[in-house]
Amino acid sequence: MNVQQNIDFIKKKRVSDLSSLTKSNGPLIFVGEWSSDWKVHNASKKDQQKFTQVQVDVYFRAKFGWAYWAYKCDSNFWSIKWMIEKNYIKL
Repeated sequence: MNVQQNIDFIKKKRVSDLSSLTKSNGPLIFVGEWSSDWKVHNASKKDQQKFTQVQVDVYFRAKFGWAYWAYKCDSNFWSIKWMIEKNYIKL
């Protein structure tokens, strides 16, 4: 998938998944272990930031919260610490 297809997947499929699970008085939903790693070659920093921000916006809808893959990891896009320090993610 290209940049826009990845973003659209999160906006459509993940929003739909969360919406179907989050009903009033329904169960608390927790989105666990997501990251901003992807297989898009030659993506710009802006592309990566957009992809990451879309995920943050969607996963913040989970009533019980979310967890990024790791605080600190050797693989940069799996490390929320690196993502924050390098301005790829804003919380």
